[in-house]
Amino acid sequence: MSVQEFKTPHGGSHFQKRFLLSVVCILLLACLFVGWSRSPMIIAVDRGFFETFTNVTRQSWALDTLIVQIFRTETAKNIPMLACVVWLVLERSRKGQSNAFFGQLVVGTLLAMTVSRVMQNFSAYRPRPLHNPDLVYELPHGIEATTLEGWSSFPSDTSALGFAIAAGIFVASKRLGFAAFLWAAVVVAFPRAYAGLHYPSDLVGGALIGLLCAAEVAPLLLHIIPARTRVAMYERWMPLLWSLGFLYMFQMATMFDNVRFYGSYLKDILGL
Repeated sequence: MSVQEFKTPHGGSHFQKRFLLSVVCILLLACLFVGWSRSPMIIAVDRGFFETFTNVTRQSWALDTLIVQIFRTETAKNIPMLACVVWLVLERSRKGQSNAFFGQLVVGTLLAMTVSRVMQNFSAYRPRPLHNPDLVYELPHGIEATTLEGWSSFPSDTSALGFAIAAGIFVASKRLGFAAFLWAAVVVAFPRAYAGLHYPSDLVGGALIGLLCAAEVAPLLLHIIPARTRVAMYERWMPLLWSLGFLYMFQMATMFDNVRFYGSYLKDILGL
């Protein structure tokens, strides 16, 4: 790989356009934070989804458990997309092409997870579908009514991460990117609504967060770092940076379960 891949190819006018677009994205996120899940139209769409699929759940034990296991197995959701990332890194390195997309993917996914978790923890509590007494929905086989009890529903951080990964892949390969978006929608997002863990609007909101963070905000943040600094960091710390990249991808594959566990443990110790 050449250090040229860490230089910024765009000029000031491009940066200004991306900055304005990012401001629009931030305002959109603010709108999501304030009123997305309370919109009458959104509530109607959510209810329509569950009214439709309540006639599908518990009709087939095999179908229900297959979909439920997909949502419960973190590696089944994210590892195929992360394998595409590894393939792209190695293939583009072999061809002498830029791997700058990987940095954008890392920053974008980190932002998406952070923003979605902050919104979920500090926005108004929204009970998950399986805990909503006003929602008539027959839970599929294999789902207990106590699953994720007490956790707010909006937005879906799983959807945010999945679509942020897909957006990062799309930067490097349009064909693989489209496949990744389809995978994120069908395998990552849909099972969580089918299982009653999220409303469709939670998943769409998470997807928008992931897309905006990876496609718009991450490039802006990377642009702020001077090209000389990026080149110097790469030349001096390349083995360390790629090692950290591997560890970060492992955490993405497991939905940061270890980080969450130790974070909760530290929170209990500090009495927060």
